[in-house]
Amino acid sequence: MLTKKQLIRLTALLLVITSVYLTWRWFDGAEWLHDVRLLADRPIWLAFMFTVYLLSFLLKAAAWRIYIGTKAKFGIYFHAISYSLLVNHLLPVKAGDAVRTGLFMKHSGKSWDEALHSVAVMRLLDMLVLGAIGGIGIISLGLPGSWVWISLLAIGTLLLAIARYVPAIQKIPFLLKHAAYFHMKMLSSKGLLIVGLVTLSWVLEAGVIYAIAHIFTLQLSGLSLVWANSMTIAGQIFHITPGGIGTYESTMSGSLVLLGIEGKDAYRAAIVSHTFKFLFAYTLGAYSLLRMPLGWLEVKSWVKSVFPGKPVKEEHKLQGSEG
Repeated sequence: MLTKKQLIRLTALLLVITSVYLTWRWFDGAEWLHDVRLLADRPIWLAFMFTVYLLSFLLKAAAWRIYIGTKAKFGIYFHAISYSLLVNHLLPVKAGDAVRTGLFMKHSGKSWDEALHSVAVMRLLDMLVLGAIGGIGIISLGLPGSWVWISLLAIGTLLLAIARYVPAIQKIPFLLKHAAYFHMKMLSSKGLLIVGLVTLSWVLEAGVIYAIAHIFTLQLSGLSLVWANSMTIAGQIFHITPGGIGTYESTMSGSLVLLGIEGKDAYRAAIVSHTFKFLFAYTLGAYSLLRMPLGWLEVKSWVKSVFPGKPVKEEHKLQGSEG
């Protein structure tokens, strides 16, 4: 019987193998450069992509700040997310959230546990929103197994709603404390705003593939592209390469094919949109390095914290910072 970790790695490997096959079948270096130049020759669309993608991260930072409810500067939240994006596009493991947690701990004065709780909750909300968008799209497309998807999403939402009252959690003070805080925030008047901002952030991120589809004259609606983007990002849990190379191309291409796009065009759109996202991640990361520098030892310590038995060094905490 495969463990959860083994299943994720196996799925990721299959997606990468699929991407290798697609690359062998359809990739042409000259054509890729032509597509990149085609994008560069559309400065208005390029500016649109950059703007909506940047706004999506600003909204995520705003939602996170509302959830925490502290007076920490907005820049701390934004740069933490920026560093997370950069690290995930540099390492073959999804360690960005460890750096996001550490940076927030360092500059907000929060403990590691408090910072990690907030990052975990925001990631959980991301997956719930992506799952909801994916489920709606699957039902709309009439794909088999729609009821399974919706049932899993409903069960997950229900478990979150009652987590605070589960006897096993009530017996563990650490879990009970965080479950109670989650309930207090998400069931308050701010809960709907937080979910709304997260949802809008993912809708805006779909603007990248929307622009690519327009430039490549792919006949798809904006809503269908929101679905394709959501399925692709959800697929990034199977992350075993820098930036999810392979898994991104496979899931995006597959989603576009399900929407009726010819295979080669779907692959072209996937690879060009991913190229843009890599460049964006490095550009935004460079900006954060200038505005809120981090030392390698700090980053290394936080990344190691994702593995059992690696304590977090609380001396990395620092009161206040400029954003």
